[in-house]
Amino acid sequence: MDLKNRLFWFCFTGMICLILAVVFLPRYVSRSLDFRNLNRVEISKREDFSFLEQGSNDISETIWAFQYLGKEEGNPVLLTSMEEPVQVSSELLERLYGQAMMASECGMLPWIGPFYKEAVQSVDGENELMVTEDWISCIKTARYYALTYESRENVNKKELLNIWYLRFSDDQQFDYSFVINAVTSEIYYARIHNADTYSQVKENDEMGKYAEYASQVGYLFAQGCASYYGGFADWNAVGQTYLFQKLCLALLYLEDGQTVYIEKSIVDADKDVIYPGVRIGFQDVVNWVKVSVE
Repeated sequence: MDLKNRLFWFCFTGMICLILAVVFLPRYVSRSLDFRNLNRVEISKREDFSFLEQGSNDISETIWAFQYLGKEEGNPVLLTSMEEPVQVSSELLERLYGQAMMASECGMLPWIGPFYKEAVQSVDGENELMVTEDWISCIKTARYYALTYESRENVNKKELLNIWYLRFSDDQQFDYSFVINAVTSEIYYARIHNADTYSQVKENDEMGKYAEYASQVGYLFAQGCASYYGGFADWNAVGQTYLFQKLCLALLYLEDGQTVYIEKSIVDADKDVIYPGVRIGFQDVVNWVKVSVE
């Protein structure tokens, strides 16, 4: 056999071996690994892993969760950001509007005002809930976040809280921002600019120097927070010394012993709205919004 034939058969044999190796070798290696781990149990320390579950969304659990806001980079995680009004459901807006009106009637938020349009007819002919006309056409921002936090009950479990940041404005007469629970629509932060906040700020400029007026405003705000969230809110325990330019600062006590500071401060008018406003919310949420959202 001459040299050319030898080279041919050598290359041909090598190619066949290569094809067989490509086809059968991965299967052989995979089966070998499977048989090596078959009927074996590996034990890991409990602290080496954790479970992630949806949180309960009750107010006490939420207060606990908010201490993790911004403590780690990327927590909370922004899941969705919508800038077009048509992308936000009318059901979400209606739930938020209902909560805002409730908080306003309790005295925690300034007056929002009943601005409605005609009720939308459902398929079966019955009226659906009415959507606020000024809000549904003036959505500026809608962002959906997921906040993870350590469970209070189990050190090996992490829990999840989903929240919305929503902002509405007509670029002149009103500007509203909220942080709400994505499930219950409960409000944890609000920034309100409208004619009513203008009246509040003006009155505070004229009367805020009087201790009796400041105490009355603080008391009413604390009672409004307690009425909206439940529990007991104390104004006198805070005292003027700790306000640091805040209009009010209430301490809310819940039945299980959980506490949270809820603040109310004045926000100046800006290029987007002609009226000064007020910012209200849990202190952890207020700080997170000012640093990471607004």
